[in-house]
Amino acid sequence: MAKLPQMAKQVYVGLSITHQSIELAVFSPKTLSVESSASVPLPEGLFDNQTDTIHDLIALKQYIAKALAELKSKPTVFHVSLPATLLRMVEMPKIDHSSLHLSLSSEAERYKTFDNTEAIVDFVQIPNPALSGNIQQLVLGAIRRDVMGSYLRIFKELKIKAASISLEPVNELRGLAASGVLDSLVQQIGVDARWGMILVEAGRVRFSLWQGDRLVEFRELLMDTHQFGHAQENDMVVDDLLEEMRRTTKNVIPVLWLTSNMPASMEKVLSQRLSIPVRNAPIGDSIGLTQPIKLSTLGVATTSLVPFPFALDLQLGLKKGGRSSIAESELAPIGGGTSASGDSDLDDAGNSFGIFIPIGIGVMVLCGLLTGVLFLMSMFSEKSLPDLQTKVDNINGELASLKETEKQLRGKVNLNEDLQEVLWHAKARTQSYVALTNQLKDNIPTDSVWIQNLNVTGQNDNSPLEITGRSLNHQAVIDFARSYDSVPYTSAILIDSIKEIKIGTRRVYEFKISGNLNLTSILTEIKSKKEESSRNSEKKPVEQPGKSGA
Repeated sequence: MAKLPQMAKQVYVGLSITHQSIELAVFSPKTLSVESSASVPLPEGLFDNQTDTIHDLIALKQYIAKALAELKSKPTVFHVSLPATLLRMVEMPKIDHSSLHLSLSSEAERYKTFDNTEAIVDFVQIPNPALSGNIQQLVLGAIRRDVMGSYLRIFKELKIKAASISLEPVNELRGLAASGVLDSLVQQIGVDARWGMILVEAGRVRFSLWQGDRLVEFRELLMDTHQFGHAQENDMVVDDLLEEMRRTTKNVIPVLWLTSNMPASMEKVLSQRLSIPVRNAPIGDSIGLTQPIKLSTLGVATTSLVPFPFALDLQLGLKKGGRSSIAESELAPIGGGTSASGDSDLDDAGNSFGIFIPIGIGVMVLCGLLTGVLFLMSMFSEKSLPDLQTKVDNINGELASLKETEKQLRGKVNLNEDLQEVLWHAKARTQSYVALTNQLKDNIPTDSVWIQNLNVTGQNDNSPLEITGRSLNHQAVIDFARSYDSVPYTSAILIDSIKEIKIGTRRVYEFKISGNLNLTSILTEIKSKKEESSRNSEKKPVEQPGKSGA
């Protein structure tokens, strides 16, 4: 984040402006809580959902004034959060800073959202080892020059001085860090695990994929977000959203999706279709706040306390001249009247802004997951080192987790061994049945005995065996039964019955032979052969020592 001009006093007041509401929060660094807050809902149609332009400046000014009047205290210096306009991940050749800035400005102005105005842009490089040496990956942030001028005119007339200006997604995630939610998330899923973030705005959805604290992919989609509140599993809006999520992840399955402003009905549908957790980031008193404010409002109020090492800075020249300057004539009073604050207010605004006004890139600041939380803790701690007991508890928790993992792995090993044993027995049974079939084939007197049915009951050792058939004479049946006396996997072979019948004029004999199919012998033989094969494979030929010459 760009270094702001030094203020006489640290600022802990946040003003958050979105398409849906205006919120203010006064944060106390001593009690780590919101001392007071105010929220004013905004009507639909006040903003253009695609360009973020303001349709009615007078109405917006009145709503901001109403929110200011609801605060118990009367601050004049704020950290300000505005709706984001354009965020893109692009790949560009490695060129000097000024040429790159000009190229990205021209790139941004090609989008429809920047018709009839200039784009105030800035960028930050994203490390990507997969790219070639002459190509770099950047995140581009841009805002309409006329939109920024409109906000500055409103702030001037309301005598609001901004310590910083950033975009709403930054403060959404800064609020997660300030409340400790992000730190807990990373501890649960692991610093190398991949996870996704979905930010829902009016008419726009932004997706990002993260690996630990590193941004992997970022996408933006314009769509009718009003349908999210009553979405069904097979609705087209659900299919469109899932398709964009798949494009973002590129066949990578994240461990979870974290959402912001996503209706519960859509979260449920996405969880069912994806079979992975999809949950909304907590808001209001669910994170221990006394007032139910948005996370983005908490984040902007704690800007001075929770910086992120990864941020997109917007360079905004307030002096006359230059591509991104905003002329003083453009800051005329709203409604055509004269400003009560006079020209000195513009000078004060210029001094408070400097030439760097931080603008967030939304989900990109999550690279400060851990460092932001640790920085916040160090600001409020009287000790320079973390509490030792906390470290001990964390280590004990990790040990317990490792023991549980070891237990699960041992269970998998035992399951694998049991499965191998079952497969081995199944193989032995199959070989026994094959051997039994071969025995029938080899010992049936083909000219006097034929088998009608062979039945084996059960799959264990000593399974009952039953053979029925017909013969031309008694002796052939007796000889056939005796042939099994020497077979190792059968036992107790007996002739149950021999019955004389007539087929036409021919006299034949129906017989039934019973016994047990004993797998013990065949199992032992298979196991013995397997162990012998294993021993032979482990043996190595012994080299004879060479004869040395005299």
